[in-house]
Amino acid sequence: MILTNPLGLLALLGIPAVLLIHFLQRQAQVIPVSTLFLLEQTQRESTSGRRFDRLTNSVPLWLQLLMVLLLTWLLVEPRYRNTTSTQQLAIVLDSSASMSVFREELKTTLEKELPRLQGPAAKVQLYLLTSDPNEPLLYSGDDPKEALTVLENWSPTAGAMDPNGALRLARSRIRREGLLIYVTDNLERTELPFDAQLLAVGKATDNMGFTGLSFSEDGQSWQATVRNYSDDEKSRTWQVLFPDGSLSEERELTLGADGITTLTGNFPAGADYLTVKLADDAFALDNELPVVKPKPKTLVTLSQLPPKFGDFQKRFLAFFPNLESSATAVPDLTLSAYDPLLPIVPETHSIITINETARSRKFLSGGIVAEPHPLTQGLNWQALQSRETIPFPVTASDEVLLWQGQRPLIVLRETLPVVEEGKPTRGAKSHLIFNFDLSLSNALKLPSTVILLHRFTTGLREQKVAFESLNTETNQEIPLARKPGQSLTVAVPGEDDTKVIVAEKAANEVLRAPSEPGYFEVKQGETLLLKSASHFADTREADLRSANSQNELTRLTASAVDQITDEDKWWPLWVVATLAALLAAWHFTKVKVQEEEVVAETA
Repeated sequence: MILTNPLGLLALLGIPAVLLIHFLQRQAQVIPVSTLFLLEQTQRESTSGRRFDRLTNSVPLWLQLLMVLLLTWLLVEPRYRNTTSTQQLAIVLDSSASMSVFREELKTTLEKELPRLQGPAAKVQLYLLTSDPNEPLLYSGDDPKEALTVLENWSPTAGAMDPNGALRLARSRIRREGLLIYVTDNLERTELPFDAQLLAVGKATDNMGFTGLSFSEDGQSWQATVRNYSDDEKSRTWQVLFPDGSLSEERELTLGADGITTLTGNFPAGADYLTVKLADDAFALDNELPVVKPKPKTLVTLSQLPPKFGDFQKRFLAFFPNLESSATAVPDLTLSAYDPLLPIVPETHSIITINETARSRKFLSGGIVAEPHPLTQGLNWQALQSRETIPFPVTASDEVLLWQGQRPLIVLRETLPVVEEGKPTRGAKSHLIFNFDLSLSNALKLPSTVILLHRFTTGLREQKVAFESLNTETNQEIPLARKPGQSLTVAVPGEDDTKVIVAEKAANEVLRAPSEPGYFEVKQGETLLLKSASHFADTREADLRSANSQNELTRLTASAVDQITDEDKWWPLWVVATLAALLAAWHFTKVKVQEEEVVAETA
């Protein structure tokens, strides 16, 4: 049995009040009489007025005391424990990185609250979930101590996310009667759906950490951005860890309130990675910045253009990054001119232009309209001037990117993979076709043409299955080109230059950088596709000044008691007994007064 309203026990103060009233006796009236035999049956009363005399045993006294006890019982609202009851409890943990600072506060708070949340239930069914609905359950069981042990190994590293999906999933597990709690470190979400209650365990904390990384054009030097997430000036030391295990000399860094600065350095000769370290503070994720020397994939380019397109060829190779001209290697991209006498489209990715020999043709007329497409989005072509040429034969499967009147000016052709018996499969190819002569137009002087060519070559580079080295952010999605049908292996450095496999990814599965800063590499079979260093750069999570605490679980506990206990089914009887005691006490008091009046009249 539990008392749901302990304040009702204050009604017991009525007992000393009743006794006090009965200690106070009324002063007896002095009436002269001729004989005393009529007073033999009367009760002795005080002769000195209203003062403490002695407690007189009477029926009204006991009835009034009984009435106080019954009233107290009704006010404390007793409820009886159901021996078969189970308290359903789901706790959704904010998995954003800032929660890693308050893991101890979270554990301490739950150690205190979990027994109270179970309340009078015979047992508890507990679920621990994260705010990411795609992650598996952290814990499911009936042992709160075991659940707290699971929290010791929990490492939140995600960015800010909406917890509604996880709260919906948690509510479906515990049904409408269960208790749903969302644990976070700030008060940004005070209104929660699905009858969830907020438990905030954070407090304002200063932090300084890395926020970004950039490189020089040649990739030999790096620049690391550091920010002070504080309202006061802060000083920290920093140093560089080199591949051979040596550390640079410590240097002091001082930043004012919300200050930002850049640290710079060079890669040592022969080294292609290093780590920049800040002195430790409460938020550890942004204290280390692993860095690898970037090495993007290159496109091998072959030119089949006539000499008159020499200027276009030269500028294309000079101004677009990561292009490599080769006449011997198998090309990734071919620059070609369309010959109506030999209408052959290259078997590789290609950029095709019309080779017009008649220079006296007039300019094309008509309105220029761009179709909605990622390659042409936001580009202005109204200044384009081009001459009439022999048209390229556009098919129904081609996608027109730019029109002038009824003539397609720029066309994108996508060819399907080619499978020939006894030969390697040739993959799908993309052909960007300029249906006019680039040398007889002003297209190469327009920014729109430059951006279009840059977007096209960038897309080809992303599709190429080849090795690259790049820097990523933690949890970043990486669109890594891969061979179809083969799984990927993600490994991190281990001891003695070994590689520890941390994940296996299916051929079509999305690849993400690890959730914690560090180096990793990706292989497909024995082919190395990626070397990378991931760093934490989420400024929203690194700024801990808005962290706060709040506990709404008291109201939650009170509602849970109503659901897992039974009320006193005899309460109507106690109400009737209280009223009966009240009426009986009034009756006996009235009878006593009448007897005293009769004695007085007889005298």
